[in-house]
Amino acid sequence: MPIVHTQDLRLNQFSRNETLQVYCGLDTCVTLEVFEELSKLRPSPPAIYQFERALQGPYLEMMQRGFLVDDLSRRQAAQELHRRLESLRQSLNELASAVWDKGLNPRSPAQLKDFFYSRMKLPEVWINQKGVRKLSTNREALEKLEQYLYARPFVGLILTIRELAKQLEVFETDIDSDGRFRTSYNIAGTETGRPSSSENAFGTGGNAQNISPSLRYVFVADARRKLCVIDLEQVEAREVGFFLGCLFNDWDYLDSCESGDLHTSNAKRIWPELGWTGNASQDRQIANRIFYRDFTYRDMAKKGSHLSNYSGSAWTAARSLKVPIELMDEFQAKYIRGRVPDARRGLGAIAPAFPGIPRWWQWVAQQLQTTHQLVTPFGRQRHFFGRPGDDTTIREAIAFLPQSTTADRMNLGLWRVWRYMPQIRLLAQTYDSITFDYEDMGHEYESEIIGRALELIRVVLVAPNGRKYSVPGEAKIGWNWGNEVTEQDIVRTKAQGKKPPRLNLEGLRKFSHKAPDSRQRVNGLKRVML
Repeated sequence: MPIVHTQDLRLNQFSRNETLQVYCGLDTCVTLEVFEELSKLRPSPPAIYQFERALQGPYLEMMQRGFLVDDLSRRQAAQELHRRLESLRQSLNELASAVWDKGLNPRSPAQLKDFFYSRMKLPEVWINQKGVRKLSTNREALEKLEQYLYARPFVGLILTIRELAKQLEVFETDIDSDGRFRTSYNIAGTETGRPSSSENAFGTGGNAQNISPSLRYVFVADARRKLCVIDLEQVEAREVGFFLGCLFNDWDYLDSCESGDLHTSNAKRIWPELGWTGNASQDRQIANRIFYRDFTYRDMAKKGSHLSNYSGSAWTAARSLKVPIELMDEFQAKYIRGRVPDARRGLGAIAPAFPGIPRWWQWVAQQLQTTHQLVTPFGRQRHFFGRPGDDTTIREAIAFLPQSTTADRMNLGLWRVWRYMPQIRLLAQTYDSITFDYEDMGHEYESEIIGRALELIRVVLVAPNGRKYSVPGEAKIGWNWGNEVTEQDIVRTKAQGKKPPRLNLEGLRKFSHKAPDSRQRVNGLKRVML
């Protein structure tokens, strides 16, 4: 191998091919020199860096293996999405024509800025993106514009069209010649530690993390194998409870999460006047009483708390749940914010059920003001470059801690299953869940496999006071990636006046050691074996 003394290089010294080789050599060597100098600043890489390197094994296997696709179902799903998109686009164009005599492209930022800010004269929404302030029409900006009555129908249609268009991209993308959908995972693709995914290196496949649960039935198990999905139960809520305990020795929220029925437990704390009995079954019946329209108290405790935990406003939560803002104000006052008496408005004082949550928000804001960074229990450190006092930056930081902790918790569980269970094959990771398949060899073998995987998924953290904390997993099993839908489910949905789901008898059903899955694979087996 010739040695090139780069300090003596002269113009036109080498042929074109040799020049390219020298260029590549320089590119590699300079990068190595920079790495060696940076390594002197830190004797050893942080543990989170070593962990992400260890994840290359399981993620590479998932990328190589891919997920088998029922091509007939995939084509039918694409046709249905086309019909829905065409109808929505037609409605959007008809509405837009009343504003500026032409249609509106929901995926054109320039056109949307012109439409909302120039033609409709709505207040401009600016965001900080990696330290740069930009006029935006992204999802967050559109959600802010939705508070204006005239903008609301446009925003609703635009967001729905964007979501369905993403789904359509998945179902219209090319799959590999062996009938498999392969995803390229980027382990360091997000700031939270959650991997991102996209089409693979050969231009086929797509983002497996962005597929709507209602359309996952097109992904199926190989012949003589069965799918299992394990997700973490109420994981982000539990992470919030753990932070409150570690920071302020306030364990109320985590105790509520670990009570066995978080949403009923929260309902008891938020509405103590409902006559709770202390009996779990009877209290569940009380929680299932109607609170507003078709919302039960338990529904409100579940959805309202999720929308409020990350400092979401009453207006935003009310819009999402389609309930009056006054009702949401009252809920948040009882849940987390509290209320001082207001004699003029005839409002009494309210003591919140979980005052530690706003205290946590304040702690996050203080960290941004003083250090501009946060560190998760797994040692993942993130610097925030936005304005520390900006509401957007603060909400992003509040969400970062539980979301990043959840991502690393799930990735660690994924690595353990891959490392210690060679009899299973990993297929997908979707933030708080993993999907794998195993040989369909009867109830006893299935129970052994699922039990071992659930054990490995459980990651234990220890609080400063010595309290051990973990998040349990819930397993679902079936022969395709969609949830099981029976004839009874369709009848019940129709009776509620809702659009009935697609019949899916081989979809995912909750696993139980006590009640083995007695179903047999029938539908689509011939297509899969071919």
